[in-house]
Amino acid sequence: MRWRELDKNVRIYLLFISISGFSFSSIIAVPTLGKLMNISMENVGWLFSVSYIVQAILAYVLGRRFEKISVNYGLFLARTSFAVGSLIFAFSTGLWSFAIAQMFLSLTDIFYPCQVMYERAIFTPKYREVIYSFEFFMTEFLKTVSYFVFVFLLAPFMNGQSFLRAVFFMVFCVNVFYAFSYLKILPKIDNGMQVPDGHVIATTNLRTFLSIMFHQYLCNMAFNFASFLVISYYLIDYFKLGGSSPFLFELVFSASVASSIFWKRFVKNHPSVNLTIGILLITLSFVLWLVPNVYLFFISHVIMGVGFILWFPARETIKLHIAPRELGRWEGFFQGLNIFSRIFIPVISAYVATRMGYHWVFVVSAVLATCSLLVSLPALVWMKRNYSAIKV
Repeated sequence: MRWRELDKNVRIYLLFISISGFSFSSIIAVPTLGKLMNISMENVGWLFSVSYIVQAILAYVLGRRFEKISVNYGLFLARTSFAVGSLIFAFSTGLWSFAIAQMFLSLTDIFYPCQVMYERAIFTPKYREVIYSFEFFMTEFLKTVSYFVFVFLLAPFMNGQSFLRAVFFMVFCVNVFYAFSYLKILPKIDNGMQVPDGHVIATTNLRTFLSIMFHQYLCNMAFNFASFLVISYYLIDYFKLGGSSPFLFELVFSASVASSIFWKRFVKNHPSVNLTIGILLITLSFVLWLVPNVYLFFISHVIMGVGFILWFPARETIKLHIAPRELGRWEGFFQGLNIFSRIFIPVISAYVATRMGYHWVFVVSAVLATCSLLVSLPALVWMKRNYSAIKV
C-alpha cells in the first residue's frame, strides 16, 4: 500500500504525529540535564518514581472515561501537559523545579489509552501494520533530522545546559501547536469505542487478548529498566562522552527505523512472525550492550531499530485485531500497571547500575524481553490460525 492510497484523515494524522518523535527530545534531555546539574542518578531515579504514583491510578480511570467521550480531548491534555513540563525544564535551576517539570512531562503517559483508541478508530483494519510502519517512519525520520541538527550544528556552539534548555523550549513550542491541532485540525473521534468500517470484534477468549497485553507490559518494563536514565549516565560516566551523546545514540536508532521505508515493503511475513523476529533482535541488542565497547554500543542500536520496526507495528496490529470493544479500560489498566512499575524501576535500575554495574541492568532487560515473547505465544498462535491470509 502506498502513501497516496491512504485515507486523507490517516495521512493528516501521520504527518502530525511525527511531532511526537521530535518531542522525544525532552525524554532524552531530562536525565542528561540532571547529570549536568550534578543531581545523582539515584536522586533522579527517585524523582521519576514519585512522579508515577498518582498516574498509575489515573491511567485506568481515564482509560474507562474516554470510552464514552471524545479521545481528542485526552490527547489535547496530553500534549499540553508535555508542553508545560518542557517549558519548566527549560528554566529549571534546582531540584524542586526539576521535580515539578518531570511531573508535568510524565502526565502525558496516563493518556496513552486515548492514542490507542484514536488509532483503532481511524486506521483501516486491513492495512494496520502498513500504517504503523508509516507512522514510525514519520516519527523517526523527523527525529533523525532533528538530532543531526542538535548534535552537529547546535551543540558545538552551546554549552551542555544551554543546549538542553534550548531543546526543551523548542519542544514546548511545537507541542502547544500539536495540542490545539487535536481540537481544530485533526479528525474528531466521538468516543473511544468507535471503530472503523470493516473492523470485526474478534471472537477470541480473554486469555488470548491478555497474553498480548502482558507481552506489551513486559516489553515496556525491559525498555524502562534500560532507560535513558541509565543510558545517559552510562555514556557520560563510563565512556566519557559529552552532553549531546544521548541524542547521537538515539540518532542511530531513528535512522535505522527510518531506513525501513526502503526495505519494509518487501517483508511479506505474517504479523506473528514479524513480532517474533523483532523481539528477538531487540533482545540481541540488550545482550550486545554487555560488551563494554562504545562502537558496538552504538552499532547495536541499528539492530534494535530493525527489530523495533518489525515488532511494534506487528504488536499493535495483533492487539487491535483481537481486542474487545472495551479496549480503553484494558489499555488503561495495563498502562496504569506500567506506570505503577515505573514507581520502582527507576530507583531499582539506578541502584543496580551504581552498586552492581551497568551490565546487570542490560541483563535484566534482556531477560524481560525474552519473557515477553513467551507470554505472547497464545496471541501469536491464535492470530496465525485465524488471520493466516494477512500479509504486509
